[in-house]
Amino acid sequence: MAIRVSRGERQAQTRSDLIAAAREVFLRRGFHGATLEEIAQEAGYTKGAVYSNFEDKDALYLAVLDAHYERRIEAYAGIVLEGEVWEDVLREVSRFMADADDREPGWLPLLTEFVAHAAHDDAVRVAYLETRNRFLEAIAGILDAGNERYSKRFKISTFEMARASSALIRAMSAERRLDPAGTSRELFIELHTSMMIGL
Repeated sequence: MAIRVSRGERQAQTRSDLIAAAREVFLRRGFHGATLEEIAQEAGYTKGAVYSNFEDKDALYLAVLDAHYERRIEAYAGIVLEGEVWEDVLREVSRFMADADDREPGWLPLLTEFVAHAAHDDAVRVAYLETRNRFLEAIAGILDAGNERYSKRFKISTFEMARASSALIRAMSAERRLDPAGTSRELFIELHTSMMIGL
């Protein structure tokens, strides 16, 4: 007997398929180079399916970013809340960030491209900040839990620590793309770990 799938379940699956396809196309083409037609084709749907789920390309990218952030939050929580020694935990987080940049070297340049785009459109900028700030608040919550677990006192708010961490990986990723001989993953790991320990 065939299992009946509800309309809501079909729509959720379509949305999930489009987000996954959009991530691949954005990574391959960049934000400005990607088209909704190509994303729809990659997902196996019509362009109409994209507009049924997302207002425009900006909204679709922000959905991709939100899904990306959800996976990162889960990973960081696992590292921070299952460790034994605070300094070792920070080094492991730094290593995870460097490894992620190695696995998908196009991700942070794509994010930078979108941030530059958002800076020229106030509505997009506000929508991006809402998405980004939800992520930073979640990371701040993980750091707060780490504070309890490891009995540490921080010099600035955990939200600002999360913002500094995010800024450093984006800047160092750009440096690694521009000057791979002069900027190594090991340097990022040392810089990020030292910064977080100092805070």
